[in-house]
Amino acid sequence: MNWGPTRTAPDMLTFDPEGMTSAQRDGEACVVCYKRWPRPRARVGRFPDDTTAMACADCAEALVPAPLATVVAFPTR
Repeated sequence: MNWGPTRTAPDMLTFDPEGMTSAQRDGEACVVCYKRWPRPRARVGRFPDDTTAMACADCAEALVPAPLATVVAFPTR
């Protein structure tokens, strides 16, 4: 995982295109499971040439964790 310029927030994942099919590199198939239909819609990372890496909803959920809550409820007394 890459880190932003302030080294505080994670950036997108970088994928190695070596061994991937042309459909995966073009965003027409999931970068993880090769699924083509329905077309992958989740942006999960990028390739070294700054093109977008796409994944299906199931794989995207496993690759990119849900963001932490920014509001925390305090317990009542």
